Amino acid sequence: MRRFGEPVEPGQTYRTRPGAYAVIRAGAKVLITEQAVPRREFQLPGGGIDPGESPLPALHRECLEETGWRIRVLRRLGAFQR
Repeated sequence: MRRFGEPVEPGQTYRTRPGAYAVIRAGAKVLITEQAVPRREFQLPGGGIDPGESPLPALHRECLEETGWRIRVLRRLGAFQR
């Protein structure tokens, strides 16, 4: 598996924050978003699940905020924890 992002720092305390991310396909292409600040990186559309919010509404909200698109969920792909 190819790893992206910063490596985990030993001894560093990390806050657990659940998130929901979408794989949005258009034919053979996959939509990614670009974040320019504080440094340039590419991500799947999505983000954190707010307290009291369920994953599916969070996914819809995040995709609309980041892309302006309303999505429909065809299936859940999985879960990951680091």
